[in-house]
Amino acid sequence: MSEPKLSVIIPTHNRPEKLASLLACLRRQDLAASAYEIIVVDDNSVPPVVLTASADGPRVTLMRLDETERSIARNIGAAIAAGEWLVFLDDDLTVEDDFLSCHLGARDQWPKALVVGSIRLPGETLQTPFGRFRQRLEDQGLPQEAGQAPSPNFCTAANMSLARETFQAVAGFDGAIISSEDQDFALRHTARGGHIVFLPQARAVHWDTSLDIRSYCGRSEWGSKHMPPFCRRYPDWPDNVERDKVNGPLQFGREPLGQSLRKSVKSALALKPVGEILFFIAAFLERATPNSAMLEIVYRLLLGAHIFRGYRAGLALYRTSETAQENVPGARNSSLVRESPVKNI
Repeated sequence: MSEPKLSVIIPTHNRPEKLASLLACLRRQDLAASAYEIIVVDDNSVPPVVLTASADGPRVTLMRLDETERSIARNIGAAIAAGEWLVFLDDDLTVEDDFLSCHLGARDQWPKALVVGSIRLPGETLQTPFGRFRQRLEDQGLPQEAGQAPSPNFCTAANMSLARETFQAVAGFDGAIISSEDQDFALRHTARGGHIVFLPQARAVHWDTSLDIRSYCGRSEWGSKHMPPFCRRYPDWPDNVERDKVNGPLQFGREPLGQSLRKSVKSALALKPVGEILFFIAAFLERATPNSAMLEIVYRLLLGAHIFRGYRAGLALYRTSETAQENVPGARNSSLVRESPVKNI
């Protein structure tokens, strides 16, 4: 049997129904079954993932890991991949029948590039005020057509592909990075002279669970909390400079007064009682004026406050972690530099 052209790598954890939906989509691709393989890396799901073999479908390999985090799961999947072109997908997506054909076509047009597909929310989610707000937020900075991406950190590991040899040359994902691992991968790729291409026709639908402002704020706070190590690896990266400027420690007298006042306002908004009032106002506006500018302002205030609170918590967390590591004899100082990058609000 000839080796497949594509290897699709899917890290998964405790999402059996969503994984099943994605696998059903992948088994319906318009490529010959021999042209691609699927590698599912089960990161300690409970119960363990069980896959049903299909005699006429693509080859499917299942690996079981012991809670390693998804960057390492992706790396392990890539290590056993037989295809010359790797496609990375998150387990809560669905794709059209030509999805892999699009990525395969990109291989022929941009053989050395990191190819990033598009991700959209489901149609029913876009019927809600928050769904529309979130899609607008996630569309910021997206090119309007296929071609070279505008930024060297333009990447989402949820829907990307590249040559296996390129992945190996970049040394894969950094398993120590908890937030923005895809940005880190993209920056290391472009630092070697690599290009990034946006391929909107390689479209995936994201069946996420953060479908209201409260759950999305919680996820954004988590991502921001684990952002400082990435920021320390790239302290001069403009996004990180801005991130620290708007969310970092208060420095009265050593920074512009307006900047200090902005942080002070965020500190007040990040207080839980204030946040609960804003959540109540958001719920009211969603019913009363779902398309109003005021609702968007409240969404942004809430999101900005949670990102601020997460980032501040992360500064303390990683400062403590580094101190503890320094006090352990023989400890190795690794570069601590993972869901879409946290935007500055």
